[in-house]
Amino acid sequence: MMIRIAAGAVLLLLPAVARGQDTVPVDDNSAGTTIELTTSNCNCTGCPNSDRVAVGLQKDLVSPACPEGSVATVTTLRTADTKGALSKYDLLTWNEGAISGDLSINPPYIYRQVSEIDQGTKCYEADPSVLPVIGDQDTIKVSLNCEAVICDFQWDVQFGCAELGVLTTSTDGGLQVLSDVDDTIACASPSTCDSIPSCVSHSLAGIDSRLEHKEMYPGVGELMNGLALGPNDGNDGQYVPAKPMLLSARPREAQLILAIDQDSELNVYVESVGDRVNHINWGVNTDSSMYGTIRVRDGTSFTKFGATKAESFNSVSSERPNTRFAFLGDNGQGDVCGAQSMLESANGDRLEVVFIHVVQDPEDALTACEHPDGGDFTLDLPESDTVHYHRTHAEAAIWALDRGLISCCSAHNVYFAINEWVECRCDGICPEAGLNTGLIDLATRNETLAYCEELRNDQKILLGVVDECDPGGDCPNHAEVETSSAMRALWASRSRYAFAVGSLVLGLFSSHVG
Repeated sequence: MMIRIAAGAVLLLLPAVARGQDTVPVDDNSAGTTIELTTSNCNCTGCPNSDRVAVGLQKDLVSPACPEGSVATVTTLRTADTKGALSKYDLLTWNEGAISGDLSINPPYIYRQVSEIDQGTKCYEADPSVLPVIGDQDTIKVSLNCEAVICDFQWDVQFGCAELGVLTTSTDGGLQVLSDVDDTIACASPSTCDSIPSCVSHSLAGIDSRLEHKEMYPGVGELMNGLALGPNDGNDGQYVPAKPMLLSARPREAQLILAIDQDSELNVYVESVGDRVNHINWGVNTDSSMYGTIRVRDGTSFTKFGATKAESFNSVSSERPNTRFAFLGDNGQGDVCGAQSMLESANGDRLEVVFIHVVQDPEDALTACEHPDGGDFTLDLPESDTVHYHRTHAEAAIWALDRGLISCCSAHNVYFAINEWVECRCDGICPEAGLNTGLIDLATRNETLAYCEELRNDQKILLGVVDECDPGGDCPNHAEVETSSAMRALWASRSRYAFAVGSLVLGLFSSHVG
């Protein structure tokens, strides 16, 4: 099992204890990096590269850029400092780019760190069982950070590329998922929020109250994973699933407290889904996710939020001219307007499917929309072979399976996740490990109880569909949710900057309202 530690904690607070390369039990309380530990018998004999680096400096090894439709990987990782007793260095495998160069604020995604408390790393050779390290960008970086007076580094680091199967030429591949956040992955429920930043961001970007504030919708992560894998489960393992990219209305100017980073509750949830379905490298592509702005261009109008997401689609689809996409949104904050603009854009033919989560009465939904390049239009996006409106993710999975977008086993994964949630939140029978969606309290609010009944009805149909396509029960069951304790800890301590930055955010918003 992989040990996940928050990016900030790895760099600033919690270096690993040296105990060899075997799995080390850790009471993990956050998401993120896999810690690999040093071994006493490690050596870098025959390593072809060397360099001398002074204290406080680092040697960066950056992979060649992989082509569109693939992500960079590390296939061999052997490093050493030959200074003997004086050796001391940290080893990081992470993304080359970042939202900010400041590692204390939204650092790049860190896949692995090798370190020891006090003594520092002297030598490291990655066991084949932890390779390859699969990134989510077209490049990946290995950094050797010198913590001694002088480091004489040796290394053998080799890179590769892993196919995603999202290209128009891919056989039996999946899709690059683009997703809204509030009311699409996590329930906004502004009336139940408990901190200033969360209340601000979610009240502006979501309206659904069927679940608790920031509770993940059961089955949404499994549906996204299924769309990324495609109808043949990654062409029988040829492809790795593309990490979803987020198109959020949250303002990029407030990324200190509102950006979705490696140790956010949402990424913890998505990574736990990857663990459960045996894709341990899968989570949110946090470094490529896109945000809105509090400037006048976006304002606080849901029509402008939709236009901003359409702009983001135009940008990413132009940067990836051969990639096929899926978009997940809801009908409460301009996503339907944005989806229509996406489909009508120059690259709309590569938007294979749109899922709209119905969180309000369609009669109350927006009909006046704004084009991303200016001008208004009237919403006209009916149900079709490309567009599907759904109330639950059980029903969305039935539709996706029928359209050949996901596999039978992916539909089974959706069913399993929702069934687990219903048994816990609706019936009070919770798994010992808890739920990765965030809460285990028995539902009492009328809105949630009504949602329980919706799920039960749709689950009956989904179970029948899965039984029909997998009569022998060959689809594997979910693994245990190893990150559920991390999820609970994060929920208990969320909104760490509530008062320090919350007032600033409120002030910025109020200056653009009205």
